[in-house]
Amino acid sequence: MVAALFCLSVARAQPATGANQIAAQAPFLAAALSEFFSDTRAFTGGVELTLAAPAGGESVKVPFGIAMADGKMRWELNLADVKNADLTPEAVASLKQMGLDRVAFLYLPGKPLTLVVPGMKAYVEVAMPAATAVQQQAQQKVGRLEKREIGRETIAGQPTVKYAVKVPGDDGSATVWQATNLQNLPVKMAITKEKQTYQFQLSNVRLGAPDPRYFEVPAGLIKAADLNAVIQAAAMRSLSGVVGGLK
Repeated sequence: MVAALFCLSVARAQPATGANQIAAQAPFLAAALSEFFSDTRAFTGGVELTLAAPAGGESVKVPFGIAMADGKMRWELNLADVKNADLTPEAVASLKQMGLDRVAFLYLPGKPLTLVVPGMKAYVEVAMPAATAVQQQAQQKVGRLEKREIGRETIAGQPTVKYAVKVPGDDGSATVWQATNLQNLPVKMAITKEKQTYQFQLSNVRLGAPDPRYFEVPAGLIKAADLNAVIQAAAMRSLSGVVGGLK
């Protein structure tokens, strides 16, 4: 969800609102998403996150590249691919000039979360938080998930079994489409919570272990103290037109 929060904040230019909204729904979202990905599967592909807009607004569509294997995960985002009126071509061009238009998130079990910003030749390590009340609530909800088959559909060319997923006593709901030709990998999921709908859909899925280099920080990148240091260096580079190093 870190990648989702990052791109939604950029796309809507409302980081506090977007983060607070998703944080409030975090236990249910985490429980529902446990049906979407499994640490036992290895694959690469694309995933598109769609966040429905309030009445009269425009939805946000955020495509990612994704790779998973043995509990390791990589999400890769190009902000030029984000579909939302608030993120104009001019804004994307400005971010590209600053070297902030492309980012990747690397997660390895037991390691800090790593944010890679190749345009700035930099990466940032973010310590993973200890278990919290939110995580404990999510685990409790996972244990209470009810799953019921409700049909069969073809999604992106894949035959799927469609399931309704529900946590008893929770007002949220989810629908999962599991592809029978892809080891029952969920290729689509729609989650509704507090009148907010999130949809995830996979495409171009290739089963099997990705190249191990997908989960490594590319050579030649500098470790920055934090994300603010990267943004400040990018702003200085944009103003001066000269590529500067990070300190």
